[in-house]
Amino acid sequence: MTSVTDSQLREFTDSDLAGLLLAVGAEPPVGAGVFDDSFRDLDLDSLARTEIAARVVERWAVDVEERLTPETTPTQLRRMVEEAVAGR
Repeated sequence: MTSVTDSQLREFTDSDLAGLLLAVGAEPPVGAGVFDDSFRDLDLDSLARTEIAARVVERWAVDVEERLTPETTPTQLRRMVEEAVAGR
């Protein structure tokens, strides 16, 4: 896991979430209206989920890869990261 200090961690914003989704191939427009859609509904396959997990580890130092499924929503992803960061 990447070494990230607490001072480097920041809130997981809607903009962060939208950026992650767009970076892995979600179709624009991406905003709060799709955050409760599953990765399957967003046509994000296992490769896209793996890329999301890698970016989350890089930015927030939280490993979520094993917990991301086709049924996971972006909102659930954000909650996973926020809970892990808050638990440090």
